[in-house]
Amino acid sequence: MIEIKNISRKIGNFSLKEVSFNIKDGDVIAFVGDNGAGKTTTIKALFGELKLDSGSILIDGEDIFKNNNLRRVAFFPDSNNVPLNMKLSDYLRYICAANDLSKEETELNTEYVYRLLELKPYKDKLIKKLSSGWKKKAIMASVLIRKPKYIIFDEPTANVDVESKLYFMEIFRLLAKSGITILITSHIIEELQEVANHLVLIKKGQIVHDKDFDNKSEKIMDVYKQYMQSPIRDLTILRNLYRDKKGKHNE
Repeated sequence: MIEIKNISRKIGNFSLKEVSFNIKDGDVIAFVGDNGAGKTTTIKALFGELKLDSGSILIDGEDIFKNNNLRRVAFFPDSNNVPLNMKLSDYLRYICAANDLSKEETELNTEYVYRLLELKPYKDKLIKKLSSGWKKKAIMASVLIRKPKYIIFDEPTANVDVESKLYFMEIFRLLAKSGITILITSHIIEELQEVANHLVLIKKGQIVHDKDFDNKSEKIMDVYKQYMQSPIRDLTILRNLYRDKKGKHNE
């Protein structure tokens, strides 16, 4: 289990304010919030990319940054955060080497991810030459090839076609069935609705909701609406917009 315990960090006008929640083994967590709510900042803190003002992050009760604990956690990054000028095969070898996989493990795991994601025809292509959907699959390969216990996905299906989205959704289900622990941030609530069993909402740097979630009987959007303001606070503005010069509504 990963424990995020009372982490705080002030960055300009924004602050994480004693953010706490657990990533329990086997969970699929939907981590939801508006742009600027603190999702990415929280993830950066988890991977040690920013210094905390206070708080701690533990994995199985031990500091996540000690004894190579962080290697048990993989991050699915944005496409722009991977080496676009590398061939896919070279990138996967690099990932394996960086994580101390043996030659045998590298060859076996590479073959598995090629088959799973149908990537073999693209192995000698530069990553930048791949379409958005195939780039995402290449990034997925770089995550799965390590066989991590925990995977953090940040907008994994953004800017991909419908077929690729369906492919990814099936992979999320297979990972969950295999006992891999997942945290997903996404603005596509319908996708989170299908796979999540725990919901964490963050608003203005604070956790406002952190509970197990039954995706068959509960709706993420309904929970979300309880904590977020209506985007249109004054309906009279819209009414006035549609009035004609005589004060009558347009037909």
